[in-house]
Amino acid sequence: MVKGRQTVRLPQQHRKNDEMSKKATVDATKEVGPRDPLSPQNIQSVLLQILPLLTLAALTSPVSQATLSPVYGSIPSSINHTEAITATLLLGFIARHLWREWIGDVSIQPYLTLWAFWVPFAEMFLFKYSDSWGPILGAIITGLIGCHVLLVGTGYAVAQVIEGLELQSTMGVVGGVAIPALVLDFAVFRPLEFGLARLVPMLWMWSGFFTPPKLLYIIAGAYGLASRPKPYWLLSLSIPSILLAFFANPHIDASPRNLELVNEGVAAVNWTVLDRSWSNTGYLSVVENTELNYRALRCDHSLLGGEWLLTSERRENEGWLVSEPIYAVFSMLEAVRLIEVPTPVPDSSANALVIGLGIGTAPKAFITHGINTTIVELDPKVLDFATKYFGLPTNHTSVIRDAVSWVKDQATSTTLNSAQTYDYILHDVFTGGAEPLALFTITFLTSLRSLLTPEGVIAINYAGDLNIPLTSTILTTIQRTFNGQCKIYRDAPPEPESADKKSAEGDFLNMVVFCRNSASGGEITFRKPVKKDFLGSRSKEHYLLPKAEWEISFPSSISKRDDGKGGKALEVFEKGSQGKWRKQQEESALRHWYIMRRVLPAKVWEMW
Repeated sequence: MVKGRQTVRLPQQHRKNDEMSKKATVDATKEVGPRDPLSPQNIQSVLLQILPLLTLAALTSPVSQATLSPVYGSIPSSINHTEAITATLLLGFIARHLWREWIGDVSIQPYLTLWAFWVPFAEMFLFKYSDSWGPILGAIITGLIGCHVLLVGTGYAVAQVIEGLELQSTMGVVGGVAIPALVLDFAVFRPLEFGLARLVPMLWMWSGFFTPPKLLYIIAGAYGLASRPKPYWLLSLSIPSILLAFFANPHIDASPRNLELVNEGVAAVNWTVLDRSWSNTGYLSVVENTELNYRALRCDHSLLGGEWLLTSERRENEGWLVSEPIYAVFSMLEAVRLIEVPTPVPDSSANALVIGLGIGTAPKAFITHGINTTIVELDPKVLDFATKYFGLPTNHTSVIRDAVSWVKDQATSTTLNSAQTYDYILHDVFTGGAEPLALFTITFLTSLRSLLTPEGVIAINYAGDLNIPLTSTILTTIQRTFNGQCKIYRDAPPEPESADKKSAEGDFLNMVVFCRNSASGGEITFRKPVKKDFLGSRSKEHYLLPKAEWEISFPSSISKRDDGKGGKALEVFEKGSQGKWRKQQEESALRHWYIMRRVLPAKVWEMW
């Protein structure tokens, strides 16, 4: 048969179908066209993937810090933390850029989820080495495992998702990686972290379901939900960590078994935990030494106070009548009642203000003496534990509020002649291994002074190292606020110390500053206490009246500034200058950490 042009016509229906098929192909080609990576739909898809990841990374930061604080303290744990989280997230972006060709499109998110689920047990294991590593190295290693690895992985996962926008084709090879990394880090991640760091304490105050150990598991679960691929092994390897949380992790408060685990661990060093709770100032627990019979209130890696228990043996053999404070400074604070003033005020007519409660040793004495007492305390759980475990009477006025704002409001009312004034004020706010600097500014102290009656007196408990400028500046600020009408006493004589101990702890001590509102009356003097002042306490018999040999001179011109008049004046601590002293506050907190490790065994701190 000769090949040539086909002359046989197709049936009408076949010709119609063929034409429709060709038309559909052409139309489909027109509709698809080249894909636009920056289309609104694609951008929305990318944002819906990266924003949850960045939010989880931002939440991981403060939660990790909270879980480190009971072992290392809030300040040592936070040293360089902001810089570290910024760098580790960026490192994840860089890692994706460098490893993209090698790893390909394999998603890291399932592995990130698995890591997050096992972080609580990694921390539990690493805490055992805190005594050997110390507060700096220990916090770095544990923070690396519990926080920074997750941040690197999150940065990697976010960079992988952003590749869908093909930014390198429009911004260049370097710009397409660097610009989104910097924008997401500084404009999204850092603001989220800043906000969540302030929100997280509110969460666990609102519900015990959101305490930091539980939030670690919630974050891990959220990473799993955010992961597009969900391989079967992810579930099978994550479930054991959840089950072990109930039966093997002493840090989480998921069941009664968890507290049993704590007490089984600390029983080896003769301690027990009576109660514990997370609150707005951190992790609180009431601990008791079963061998020496004393009890203490712990906040993170510091003690708010404690007392020797009144046992039948102490009552019968040693003549004790009441429980005794474990620190002399709390008995010394009560000496504010002994300061001689022109017109003495009977206890039944006196008013006292206490800033910072602790276990309530001094305010309890005020109340027992019949003084009308107002207590301002930031943490409601501190008030609860002081009442339940340390016998704080309930016949007082308690204000659960930040002292800075409360005192400011009261000082404003004083100028309007509508606020209460006080014959005695106790300022006792040291916690967390360092002083809350906002409560030592000249602005705050001036407002506090305005709440004193004309002949009122104040006692300020301060703990610090006399060799560092921060301590000198704060003591100078107190002296300037009260026009030099002050005296300082340490709570114990100096101890001879080894060179190693001296280098680690410095000359860190508790001291009480007594000041008078009135400039008249000459030098501050104390009346001789009588029996009723002691309230049956043997500790008060020995420590209530400050000892002349323990008096400390106010600092000389260690820190100076130009007073604008050609001379030199001692520097005072002013509002807004807290950041300037951050480094020295960190040094003070580190020294305090070593002191606390001598007060309680390492296992008590590590088991929480």
